[in-house]
Amino acid sequence: MDSLDKQSCEFKIIIADGSQSQWSGEYKNLDIEYFYNGFDHNIAQYMNKMYGAFQRVKTPLSMVFDNDDLVDLAGIRNGIHFLSEKLEYSTYRNDVRPLHLTPNIQIDDSLYTEASIEQEQATDRLRSALHNFNSFNFSIFRTPIVKCFFEILDALNNDDFQLFQKGWAYISAIFGKCKRLHNESYYYFIPGDSILQNNGKVHKFSNWMNTKHWETAAPTMISMVATVFRFLHNKDIRYSFADAFVSEVCRKNNIMLSDESYFERCADHSFHYDPKISGILDKYSFEYQKFDYKKQTSSTHKEFLKSLST
Repeated sequence: MDSLDKQSCEFKIIIADGSQSQWSGEYKNLDIEYFYNGFDHNIAQYMNKMYGAFQRVKTPLSMVFDNDDLVDLAGIRNGIHFLSEKLEYSTYRNDVRPLHLTPNIQIDDSLYTEASIEQEQATDRLRSALHNFNSFNFSIFRTPIVKCFFEILDALNNDDFQLFQKGWAYISAIFGKCKRLHNESYYYFIPGDSILQNNGKVHKFSNWMNTKHWETAAPTMISMVATVFRFLHNKDIRYSFADAFVSEVCRKNNIMLSDESYFERCADHSFHYDPKISGILDKYSFEYQKFDYKKQTSSTHKEFLKSLST
């Protein structure tokens, strides 16, 4: 936040506070809307906070960032410029680098390294997101997509971190192409305390099938992907996606299924969630308009960090 204040950030910032005590602060150069949603004691509460935050967004594009990370606004503006012209893209992200401030300033290699998802067919993009997963954290999103996504997860009372993370990737790829570059200063992730990470609510993809969440998460994911795909592309991919999705999770969890009909049962159970998801999709318009936005001169990582000390 201090860095954004120093850069005189022109974008509205919504502070969605999920800490144990309410935040109090003031920045003279920032347009801030604050709301306290109660402590993020679990993933479901976090989903509710994100839903509430995005319902306050009025701009065509938006992104999520942590208050203690660093953002290079020139890189963000270039992402806005890209999406203002390329309506076939649902998201944009450039280089995300871990940054250590002590004992000396050190920039690590790129946190996310997968290439852009730019296939023309939505089925091919979904396949890429499934088999070559890279988190969509710190991307710039088209607001209606991310509003709808978090409303769905909140309505389903989702308490599963992997359903949230993987669902974000799959849904983004269904909605459009996803630009992922690694060629300019954009976002700096500063490792530190995390409310969700520190209370044991986050589990790894490689252990997903061994958690209490899996038996509900699998049909929920299948329903979400199948319903969104049918809504946007008028095509039923429920059983083919269920097969590919369950197979990928089994592979990453090092599990061999003895029951070959397991994925079909997951798909059968997924119909239960369709009405709620369909009802939310019907509330949104996903028609986008081009708008004028000037491209910025990008800075190198070294130049951006140097600017912070001047």
